[in-house]
Amino acid sequence: MIVICEECGKKYRIDPEKIKGDKARFKCRSCSHVITVDKQSTIGDLPPSVGIANPPVAETTVAPPPAPEAPQATVQQTTPPPTPPPSGAPSEKIEKRKKKSGMGLTAKVVLLMLLVSLIPGGIYFGLSFKQTNDRIYADNERFGQQITTALVADVESWIDKNIRVLKAVAELPAMRSMNRYEQEVLLKTVQKQYDWMYLVFTTDTFGMNVARNDGKDLKDYSDRQYVQDVMAGNPVAWQNLIGKTSKKPALVLAVPIIHNSETVGVLAAAMTRDTISQRIATWRQGKTGYAFLVDESGKAIAHQIPEFVQKQKDLSRHPLVTAANAKQGGLVEFDGGNGKDEIGFARKTDLGWVLAIQQAKDEAFQSLNEAQRYAMILFGATFIVVVIIALLASRAIVKPIRTLTDAANRISVGELGVEIKAKSGDEIGDLAEAITRMQDSIRLSIERLRRRRR
Repeated sequence: MIVICEECGKKYRIDPEKIKGDKARFKCRSCSHVITVDKQSTIGDLPPSVGIANPPVAETTVAPPPAPEAPQATVQQTTPPPTPPPSGAPSEKIEKRKKKSGMGLTAKVVLLMLLVSLIPGGIYFGLSFKQTNDRIYADNERFGQQITTALVADVESWIDKNIRVLKAVAELPAMRSMNRYEQEVLLKTVQKQYDWMYLVFTTDTFGMNVARNDGKDLKDYSDRQYVQDVMAGNPVAWQNLIGKTSKKPALVLAVPIIHNSETVGVLAAAMTRDTISQRIATWRQGKTGYAFLVDESGKAIAHQIPEFVQKQKDLSRHPLVTAANAKQGGLVEFDGGNGKDEIGFARKTDLGWVLAIQQAKDEAFQSLNEAQRYAMILFGATFIVVVIIALLASRAIVKPIRTLTDAANRISVGELGVEIKAKSGDEIGDLAEAITRMQDSIRLSIERLRRRRR
């Protein structure tokens, strides 16, 4: 119970239980004014009053002196008993205010901090992701171009070496002579030096076999496409086929034999494709990346699946082969047919063959997916941290405001003994001091009314 001196405004904290009798009197230590305390009439029973209070003073706890004994009949209650507030009274208005709906201060603080922190973070995330995406796409494209260029260079180098050998041999006098025995000596020497050429032979202008290195019976090659192409004037001709002698996938290269500026025959070599096939078929990138090579008609020359090569599988409709034939460069994205997206690169060789590499898109862009996953985790963690900080910050702001609001509501319905403890040095502290001054002013006003009634 708090009692205020009517003269100087000094406050005293009184324990009603220690008052003997119904009233107690004591002198104010500041102004010596006699203060009367009525035990039966508490401040909580007083009607509300509105006014501007005087500045608060320090509270002093005083043990009231014992009141002089008086006859029971002289004890009177100086204030009327409390009556229930009429309709529209402050307590009813408080209940109505509590029922109002809307976004509270806590929600507003949380929302504001989320907007302030997550919007810039989201913009940064978006820009960073786009830059990372562009960089990884560029890296993959550069890598794919480098690999296809290197593999094509290997294929062209190997073919060019064999063509040079055949052209050099075709210019020798013994070969130009079109003499079987002289040619056989040269053909056996060539086969011994280049062991992947399992058959080296010559034909005349009609395609009839003139000489061969294996000593077998001469055959008619007039129906072979490479013979027809050379006789049609092509400087180099080739054909991918399954060798009748080796029963293996083979490549036949053919060049003309020219004497006195006239084509007098054809020099051809049938060779295994193990050298180029091994280089291409064994190339790997990660778990899903591989390379393959097809000829100008789309038949498989080298592939990671041996059956494709042995059966000369037609891959002319493969998206990468189609893109290469359409002169579409750069990275190609397509459906791999297994429910997964694939990416790849394709490039043509000098012979019109297509070399391609492909890889599952998820694996190729794994670093991008990981960066995206880490960014989402970071974004989510930032969201949680911001919410926690916002809740703590809003709690630090809202809690004293709620305390002051509750105190103001209680004062408004007559509970003038409410103790206000907010002592912060900010605007909330200023608000607490203002409410305290208002509380003191109401107490003084009520005390003055008591005195007038007496």
